[in-house]
Amino acid sequence: MYMKWKIILTLFLLSVIVPMLAQNEKAGSTGFDTLKLVYGARTAAMAGTGIGIPGNHEAMNLNPATSLRAPDHGLSTTFLDHFVGSAGGGINYVYPKNIYEAWAMSLSYWNSGSIDRTEISGTGELIETGETFGASSMILGISTARFISPALDIGGSLKMIYDSIDSKSASAVMVDLGILHHTANPKIKVGASIRNLGFQTTYYTDTEYKEQLPLNYGAGISMQMNDKLLGALDINKAIGENILVKLGLEYLINKAFSLRAGIKSNARDYNVGGTMGLTGGGSLGIGWKVRNFNLDYAVVSYGDLGLTNQLSLRYNFGN
Repeated sequence: MYMKWKIILTLFLLSVIVPMLAQNEKAGSTGFDTLKLVYGARTAAMAGTGIGIPGNHEAMNLNPATSLRAPDHGLSTTFLDHFVGSAGGGINYVYPKNIYEAWAMSLSYWNSGSIDRTEISGTGELIETGETFGASSMILGISTARFISPALDIGGSLKMIYDSIDSKSASAVMVDLGILHHTANPKIKVGASIRNLGFQTTYYTDTEYKEQLPLNYGAGISMQMNDKLLGALDINKAIGENILVKLGLEYLINKAFSLRAGIKSNARDYNVGGTMGLTGGGSLGIGWKVRNFNLDYAVVSYGDLGLTNQLSLRYNFGN
């Protein structure tokens, strides 16, 4: 039995790693881009890492297998302050039923706010119409994680997304698959995931033009360096994008407070010569725990494009 799951683990890792080596030939060609957003202040502060972090209450963003060993079941809500008046958020519930099974549910949303409508004149100039329109997105998901052996947990999620822009809308159904490997060293965990495998169900146009889903392959490792310091390294390859390397750190000051920081390898993409360019790809955050509550905050820099903020609040029911 152990050899069987070892073979499955190896094949899954290969299915994740091999696509990462492919060249980016379809940059910017995917739809449903809100699937790329991270909803969770702890994850955001650590540069979006978490594929290999066990007991993760924000697991549905990255690797559904990591929710199995969550220390308690909790209900959390997140607010995301994004670019140019846009904003989003979500509600997430994680229920670790026992050491062998866990369940999670999430509902995320994003809204662009009002966007000025313009038209193009015969000479190619933009003309203000005085009208506005908007765009929005909603993602509903349910996931489960299962114990396979002391060395392996697996997980899967079913997600549905509904996007709209102006008077048009589209939707899709997807699954995420993930594994978490507990190595011989109890301080080191290795994870892998494939996200956004699915198909479009409704379309923006009557011709049923298909939007390509942002399929994402990821691998990650976490290391508990000591009782206070956790490090995480993730590598992602999304369709339409180059390979992205992310590094995150979490330091526990005491039982109540933690500091977090992270950096992404695409930092230079956000440096266009402005005063904030050098900060691109960086993130900082803080966590505060009191009784059954966790309050987390993150600020993420997109260089000269600006900053985004996230605030998450979780109530832990206890086992």
